Amino acid sequence: MSSRVELDKTDVYLLNTLSNDGRKSFTELAQELNASVGMVRNRYKRLVDEGVLHIIGWTDPVKSGMNSYARIVMKIRPTEMIRTVAEQVAEIDEVSFVALTTGNYDLEINVTCQNNSDLLKLMHSRIHTIKGVFETSTTMYMEILKWASHQVTSFAEASDHKNPDDFVMTDTIKDEH
Repeated sequence: MSSRVELDKTDVYLLNTLSNDGRKSFTELAQELNASVGMVRNRYKRLVDEGVLHIIGWTDPVKSGMNSYARIVMKIRPTEMIRTVAEQVAEIDEVSFVALTTGNYDLEINVTCQNNSDLLKLMHSRIHTIKGVFETSTTMYMEILKWASHQVTSFAEASDHKNPDDFVMTDTIKDEH
């Protein structure tokens, strides 16, 4: 269960700016916000500590030689094993996304492999052998046109796209020294 995180316009600006350029310095951000470097550093630390902002190095799979990218949906039987199977699948290096879902399938995963032969091996030797995997359906992505980065303002301002228990937008800007 996620805890409530209060985001103001400064937090949203930092999140969106760092989503576009994660290497931007605190000094540059402070200049853009007309604020102190200490305030930016404190905001950054708070966003990281509260789990709102995650710092990662993202590798473009295609440019790094990973040319087989697929979405796999899975039925798990018995259904009591859904969480166990999800945790096992999450441990597979080629898996980049795991979600429990509603509808016809119980899990959705994304996998990236070097080629289709490697994808086939992954499916037969690693995924289909997990106890509880009852059925899978694989959709191959032929060409990726966009890797999404979430702009906070786009979901923070649209009330029907946010869970009010997750965060609250406020207009206050606090200068923390």
